[in-house]
Amino acid sequence: MPQTTEAGERAEVPDGRWLAWADWRATLALVLGLLALRVIYLVWLSPWELIHDEAHYWEWSRRLSLSYYSKGPGVAWLIAASTSLFGHTEWAVRLPAAVMSALGALALARLTTDVSDGDRRAGFLAAAAFVLIPIFQVEAQVMTIDPPFMTLWIVSCWIAWHAFSAHRSGERPWLLWALLGLTLGIGFLVKYIMVLLPPGILLYAIIRRRELPWDRRMTAAVGIAALAFTVAISPFLIWNAQHGWPALAHELGHLGAPGGDVPTQWDRPFAAFSLLELIASEIGVIGPPAFLLVVLAVVWSVRTRSAYPERWPAHLLMLCCGLPVIGFFLLVSLVSHVEPNWPASGFLTLLVLVAQGTVVHWPAWRRRRRRWEQRADAALQAGTAPPGAPRSAWMVSWKWMVGFGLVTAGIVAFPNLWARLPVVGRAVPMFRLSGAREMAARADAARAMLRDRTGEEPFVVAASYGVASELAFYMDGRPTVYGAGSYVGRRASQYDYWEDTDLGDRSLLGRPAVLVMRSADEWMAAFDFEQIETLGGDPPLHVGDGYGGPVR
Repeated sequence: MPQTTEAGERAEVPDGRWLAWADWRATLALVLGLLALRVIYLVWLSPWELIHDEAHYWEWSRRLSLSYYSKGPGVAWLIAASTSLFGHTEWAVRLPAAVMSALGALALARLTTDVSDGDRRAGFLAAAAFVLIPIFQVEAQVMTIDPPFMTLWIVSCWIAWHAFSAHRSGERPWLLWALLGLTLGIGFLVKYIMVLLPPGILLYAIIRRRELPWDRRMTAAVGIAALAFTVAISPFLIWNAQHGWPALAHELGHLGAPGGDVPTQWDRPFAAFSLLELIASEIGVIGPPAFLLVVLAVVWSVRTRSAYPERWPAHLLMLCCGLPVIGFFLLVSLVSHVEPNWPASGFLTLLVLVAQGTVVHWPAWRRRRRRWEQRADAALQAGTAPPGAPRSAWMVSWKWMVGFGLVTAGIVAFPNLWARLPVVGRAVPMFRLSGAREMAARADAARAMLRDRTGEEPFVVAASYGVASELAFYMDGRPTVYGAGSYVGRRASQYDYWEDTDLGDRSLLGRPAVLVMRSADEWMAAFDFEQIETLGGDPPLHVGDGYGGPVR
């Protein structure tokens, strides 16, 4: 039966018969079926070559460590596990992305079901929304830090919900709090943005302090979670303490803050333009229909908190785990550049609200539609004008999200085909997705030429960590490639911390080198060579004789 909110709006009770087939088996079929298709695609159909970050994380996986210059060890260990089983192939590097994205969809479905009083329809819709959103589609087939990070973010929110629920019931869920700290810590070892989730969880506890009194049990819970978190991130702490805390400088550099590993950006004119640019990019990577649905879901959850007080605790936790993260990066965009994928984690728990709202709005819209059809038929029989058809911004957005997601899936899967279209092709970044094999073949040819000419074994140096990593993956024999970014005016990278990629190594002196990217003058300014010959191409290739080490 309809209920009335304080604002006077009509709020429909969900129809339990609608979408009755969407149980947990349907969710498993959706997610596992899609995973199977993605594995088939990655093994036999994908036209993508490894992008810079993927190749660099693969380089990490060849040199396993407690942590790395810019990230924790999580992504490297995942890739190492996959390549040790299936070999050093593109699909083996990317397989963990597909698996972790599937686990993320299942975790989101479980979270949504649990906070919806066991309504599995909401869980199915949450999983469906997750797999339809463009940025999450990309992350399911590109092995960056985001797929495992997103999954751990969702799992942490799920554990937090059950821990708070048990605490409210008077229990002492110490194991849940320990698991929460452990999951947050493992997520931190994948992506440092995980530190933005605990403040949201604490904000929830503060807002609900009357229902969740901050007593000794809560203090102990926070202490247990903090201890587990500290233990989990100990590899990061040990490695950074040994190397002068480069991760701190790297993250400050991302924020453009003083003390970072790049010149401060805080004096640049970012302000409103950068903020609007970030909003536009978020609409693009989430998809306009899904973005509108998220906005509608947030408004709906707040407006119905009085009509459905039993829903509000779950809605509040989802809001606290999502909105502060998005708000943080909106503020950061005023003083520095923000990548579109950084705030994406904030949308994950908001999809729970989208799914719950759809369970309410869809049956209500169907009932209005049937009543309208009956009135329209009666009007036609009476010879009068039929009434206007009922409209629902929610349902229109949902249907457009499905269509937009399916089209995006085709673009993401086969960008090489879309790149041929005259207008759409301009927006497809094929320069990021291809060209590495060709570049590696050119470097192999230059290396062979130098070997024949000098009788010595050349080494290969690239001016960026991404290009160096792609060369290491695609060149014959997968040789050690050196990254010279910090020598030619770019940020430092993990290449500056490995012994076998030290450009100051005396064993390199006198040897010839293949130099990739930059101009010959820039290479001569950074390194001592007897001579450098330019071979041309894009990116430019050079060969240098008589390496004498770095100039500085």
